[in-house]
Amino acid sequence: MATINKTRKILANNIVYWRLQRKWSQEEFAYRLGSSTQYVSTMENGKRNISSDYIDHLATIFKIEPHELLIERPIVKNRRIDGK
Repeated sequence: MATINKTRKILANNIVYWRLQRKWSQEEFAYRLGSSTQYVSTMENGKRNISSDYIDHLATIFKIEPHELLIERPIVKNRRIDGK
């Protein structure tokens, strides 16, 4: 199994962080992205290599600046929000 690099871990954690800041379940976030919950899960677990273009897309969805997805933050422990 490949090791996940530091930048990918930071990005994955920030996707969870910003999703929870918006109080979105994975299902709601996937809907907003026009994607699937499986895709969201692979991003949040650092299993997907995300392009800079997609980082811009994520930032637009979250209404933040792209660099905010690359700021090192404490690891998010509780990743769940009940779906609506």
